[in-house]
Amino acid sequence: MWLAVFAASSAAFTAVVAIRALGGMSGWAYLVVLALVLVLLPLGRTFSQRILLSVVGLAGSAPFMWWVKSDVPYLDRGTVTLGLAVAALVGTLLYTPMRGLSFRRFLPEFRGVDILPLVAAAVSAWVVQSLIFTRTLESTLLILIRSWDYAPHFNMFQMIRNHGAVIAVLPPAADGSQWSAASYPQGYHSLLASLAEIVAGSSSGDTSRELMLFLRLVGVVTVLGTVLVVSAMTSLPVFRRRLLSTLPFMALAATAWTVGPGAIPVSGAFPNFGLAVALCIAVVALVQLRDELHPATASAALILALTAVAHGWILLLVLCAPAGLIYASHLLSLRPEIVWKHALVQMLMITTGIVGILAALWQLRKMSPGEVLTADGGISEADPGVAVLAILANVVVAGVLYARSRRDLSGIRRKTVRSALVLATPMFAAAFLIALAAFQLGTTGEITYYFHKSFLAVELVAIMCTVIGAGSLLIPRKESVGGHRASFVGVSLVASLAATHCFGLPYTSLDQQGIKATAVGSELVLQQRQALSEPTPPLLKKLVAMVDRETEHPFVYVGHDVGFNPQLNAQWSLSLQGAWTEGIQPAISMVKPLYTGPNRVPDAIAPILAELPDVDVMVDPEFVADLQAWRPQYAERIITWAQ
Repeated sequence: MWLAVFAASSAAFTAVVAIRALGGMSGWAYLVVLALVLVLLPLGRTFSQRILLSVVGLAGSAPFMWWVKSDVPYLDRGTVTLGLAVAALVGTLLYTPMRGLSFRRFLPEFRGVDILPLVAAAVSAWVVQSLIFTRTLESTLLILIRSWDYAPHFNMFQMIRNHGAVIAVLPPAADGSQWSAASYPQGYHSLLASLAEIVAGSSSGDTSRELMLFLRLVGVVTVLGTVLVVSAMTSLPVFRRRLLSTLPFMALAATAWTVGPGAIPVSGAFPNFGLAVALCIAVVALVQLRDELHPATASAALILALTAVAHGWILLLVLCAPAGLIYASHLLSLRPEIVWKHALVQMLMITTGIVGILAALWQLRKMSPGEVLTADGGISEADPGVAVLAILANVVVAGVLYARSRRDLSGIRRKTVRSALVLATPMFAAAFLIALAAFQLGTTGEITYYFHKSFLAVELVAIMCTVIGAGSLLIPRKESVGGHRASFVGVSLVASLAATHCFGLPYTSLDQQGIKATAVGSELVLQQRQALSEPTPPLLKKLVAMVDRETEHPFVYVGHDVGFNPQLNAQWSLSLQGAWTEGIQPAISMVKPLYTGPNRVPDAIAPILAELPDVDVMVDPEFVADLQAWRPQYAERIITWAQ
């Protein structure tokens, strides 16, 4: 039997490889095909569970795929991802009748609540519409250059696409130095690269195409993060009872994620952080589902989620620690029931997860924890009042759940206590925040970047854990009390509408009438609309010219553009070339004199020319002649973007 299953799966995998080698099975439509194949795999009983497991599987497997440079013809990561999915489906289809199982198992249970992840996905797509539906290089760059962090994120994506592996395992650059961002976790960028290979093939295109592909995929993965969060919630048994009972809770959770504080990561250009927080919420849900899923499935999903968090934003493992410990306790309690073969599988999966997390730690080995935790940076801060309210509400809900568990029977009580402790994750994380704040105040005298970012993560997880806990307390009580259906429908709809306004006014259509949207996601939509409707800034023309500029040596753009940061412009010039190395990195800070005006261009280029002999400087055309006359010995290294 197993030989036949293996043969059929191998044949399916080979067929996918052959079709891809001939130029088929490529394009955006095949992301939808991949999603359908994954949803048909009977790993979970319900539609929401299968979405949860599919997204976690994609995010968690991507880091493993790109840590090894593969030069095997036709076996790019996109092909492997599609091939394994199809092979798993074909093998399972053959295995099913052999074991006398029903083919009905391939169709997931679908209830009214299962539509909610799709509705949330539509709202999320509306928020990032300018990203997903970008049509020109100019509009793409206009969105990217308005936020600081997109330059390094595109650089990491492009490096993986160009060199076939994460930067940490690449050999030194031509100048002998390490490539920039070698110590930065790239699980998110690996996921983008895997999806890019499905959409556009393994060969990296020209920079224009890669820029547009990157921005679209950032939008797509932002939607995937939303789907992950909401499907994690609707997978839980308490929310699968009745749609009307669940609707207000999901409206609050989805609003928080799509237009509330959950929109800050994509708005602030750190979408990798947003996906990592979504995976933390998935970890909480997976541990809550420990009795609903097969032990091997639950363990594999949890390990992949933890690995993805480690390779996304490793500090967030603190938020996953309580859930991980509870799951470990759960596995230990199953020891009498697990046969040695299943125990071996569990040990192999745990070992794989440990290797994945150790790889992320190895990547960070050259960074000083103290310097990282006190690093400065820009971020749109979460509303402290809402964040504190969410954490305190979580304390109350987790406390009530724990108190109620003391009245249960022993076996049920143990499970309830564990669930209450998992939902109390933000309460434990608050202690970490206090310790981090104390460390930063003692070291630098002020609260800095990593506290605010961690605070945002704790706020989002607190909101979701509070929603789960409140649902566990209130939904069974409401259903036991009963009531008039018409009044219940009205209350549910009004409560759901109220929930959509908890994080600010979400409407954008009333802006012209003087009623401004105040929700973060809605403000992002308006800002992008306004930016795309305004006259094109001169910097955009320069960057477009740099995309097609061919030079003998790498260059750094040194120019003053009103409304844009000179150091960010320098970063983009390096990122567009794929030439950002540690050796060239000092040139970025050398352009600081430009903060005082364009007349400081000579002061900015002087140290670059003197200290970095293999780096050219790119200036605006009107400065070239004077600068070359000023420093004739460097005349050949003073170039312009104009052809």
